[in-house]
Amino acid sequence: MNQNSKFQKTPSTAATEAGSPALSRRDFHRLLAGAGLAVGGLAAGGTLALPGRARAADINLTVFEWSGYDDPSLFPEFVKKYGGQPNFAIFAEEEEAYQKLRAGFKVDLAHPCTLSVGRWRDAGLLKPIDTSRIARWKDIPTDMLAAKGIMADGKTWFMPFDWGNSTIIYREDELPKAEQSYKLLLDPKLKGKVSMFDSVDEAFVFASGVLGYKSHMDLTDDQIQKCAEVLRQLHKNVRFYWSDPTALQQAMAAGEVTAAWAWTDSYLALKGEKVDVKFMFPKEGLSTWMCGMVMLKDAPGNLDQAYDYLNAMLDPQVGKVLIDDWGYGHSNRNSYKLATSELAKQLGLTSDLDKFLKGTRYQGEIPPEKREKMIDIFEQVKLGG
Repeated sequence: MNQNSKFQKTPSTAATEAGSPALSRRDFHRLLAGAGLAVGGLAAGGTLALPGRARAADINLTVFEWSGYDDPSLFPEFVKKYGGQPNFAIFAEEEEAYQKLRAGFKVDLAHPCTLSVGRWRDAGLLKPIDTSRIARWKDIPTDMLAAKGIMADGKTWFMPFDWGNSTIIYREDELPKAEQSYKLLLDPKLKGKVSMFDSVDEAFVFASGVLGYKSHMDLTDDQIQKCAEVLRQLHKNVRFYWSDPTALQQAMAAGEVTAAWAWTDSYLALKGEKVDVKFMFPKEGLSTWMCGMVMLKDAPGNLDQAYDYLNAMLDPQVGKVLIDDWGYGHSNRNSYKLATSELAKQLGLTSDLDKFLKGTRYQGEIPPEKREKMIDIFEQVKLGG
């Protein structure tokens, strides 16, 4: 895995072997992102006080976070101003966080992703963000703020913070002149040499991109059926649908798989093993997940501290940490001027952010009835139907 990363992110096959649901991207990125940090002994829905980290007595702020995001390098201005860090409650995945909040667990800020923020809002868990109180809001690219889930009813509900990509990675030694397009995975010459992520969302990002649709989130029934045809065509080339990134990486390293729809992490892992693999910037655009901060309704803490914390997260120096050490994107366009690592260069994260995001295919919530149709189709396709 990424040797430059502060938090070594290594996948676990235990869940897959036990027959549990496939790891989500956020599970993979975050569950082990805090490797080496003491998270044992945390009561469900409780707060975490990390040893050796000062927390000033007058700080009245609780943040509901993924493991690893309690690192003070992600909010140094807050620490400097208040002499310590907030209380942190740690969750492993968004459904867990959602259910705890629905059950009455009280926090001030939380860190969901655009795939679920609408559900949180509709459940009455959130309150709007007053962007006039976040000085660096103006530094967030307009294209990013236009992503589904950020705005609703003329109000802002979500502050973008971190993001990353899925794309096609491929063995460049076997495909030196590969078409820089999603359509590469449909090439009949790659029959039995392709792997696709076992995710209905990613599958329809891929299929809708092949067909030239702007988004996979608002497809008509007819468009969904056309996407199904693309997925059936893809299935003819698929060696296996991956849920464990390690299995994909091993298959690509061994030459069993030549091209795959994959996460950034798999590319970095393969490069670390000296495999001749390329990270594609396809003409259809990268598939982009985005996560960020929300404010909880009836939050018990100090509102001024909450806004100071949000602004501190948008500090370009924080962005440099995310980009150079984690390999993630940051929502402040000024962060990219500071990124200098080889990791950032490989992922295109030293370029102009507005240019980088042009054509990006953001992931977001799909209407439940549409999603059910997509799930049924994808399951049928995987069975050869």
